[in-house]
Amino acid sequence: MREDRYLRWVIRLLWAGLVLAALWVGLRWLLPLAAPFPLAAVLAWLLEPAVRFFTVRCRLPRRLAAALCVLAAAGLLMGIGGLLLWRLWYELAQLARRLPALLAELGGLTHELESWLYRLFVALPDQLREPARQAAESLGQSLLALPGWLGESVVSRVVQALAGLPSAGLFLFTAFLAAYFFIAGRPGLRAAFAQLPSLWQKRLGRWQQVTVNAVGGWLRAQGLLLLTTFTQVAVGLLLLRVEPALLLAGLTALVDALPIFGSGAVLLPWGLWALLSGDYPLGLGLFLLYGLVTLVRSLLEPRLVGQRAGLPPLAALVSMYAGFRTFGVVGMILAPLAAVVVWQLWTEGGGTTPQKRETAQQPSPPESSL
Repeated sequence: MREDRYLRWVIRLLWAGLVLAALWVGLRWLLPLAAPFPLAAVLAWLLEPAVRFFTVRCRLPRRLAAALCVLAAAGLLMGIGGLLLWRLWYELAQLARRLPALLAELGGLTHELESWLYRLFVALPDQLREPARQAAESLGQSLLALPGWLGESVVSRVVQALAGLPSAGLFLFTAFLAAYFFIAGRPGLRAAFAQLPSLWQKRLGRWQQVTVNAVGGWLRAQGLLLLTTFTQVAVGLLLLRVEPALLLAGLTALVDALPIFGSGAVLLPWGLWALLSGDYPLGLGLFLLYGLVTLVRSLLEPRLVGQRAGLPPLAALVSMYAGFRTFGVVGMILAPLAAVVVWQLWTEGGGTTPQKRETAQQPSPPESSL
């Protein structure tokens, strides 16, 4: 009995290693070449209820229903993207208008920093003054070079974004067209799946169910949490009269969506800087906003994420670091999602949850003789 249990653990470890190897190969080599098609599969899965509604209730042909749903999704995406780009342009224009005032404030802070450093140098022993002076000069040169570096970075990013517009357009066109083919050809795909051996069908169906539940639950939960955080931060910054509010709220929500990080990575240093600068209403408001965002997230996350898409903190940290070291920022986002799938496959243990295994191990009560 013990040998059988050890053998099951070895088999599960082998399967986990094979899944990890397949995910690594897929993310490293196949995903850059076939990136539109996983997106198309997810889009087809999301649009399937609407297509089923049109085919069953409205009695439309499946191809026509698929075309209508895909066109509606494309129009909605383009409309949302246009509104976001317009708002982003407005926020950047407001930031450019405020840039001289911000630079003037930075000059005042630099003068205060120089006076503080002078008092610090006077108080230092003679042996530490020269190293401290050299370190301060190096820091000052870095700060003076920071605006130029930021300007060059922004210009290069804008140029790269403009140069990548044709590729992005081709990517989206391919994804939506593939989504249409996925939806319209769903009966044929199901018929082809039915030709596989029954054992393969059961195993692939179980893996598909686990993957869809894990990825779908994780994406739904993160999307709702991202929208909630963005709304709270945007409203809070608008009440605090901070511009550009939506741009900063989007940045805070994106940082909050990353594993291990949170909204405090943006709001807490910002609030502390505001307090040190003498803007006490803004600093206290940012701290209160951070407390509200943290409270709401702590209340919503257990209900939205739950145990289906849960990932231990250490596993999230390892996956995020490994993804960043291997694939950069994109890997830092995709690696935890892949880790969620692997974790769910591991905890399912071949399609049975721990609760089901405990229930299956419990002896059944004796039948009554009545």
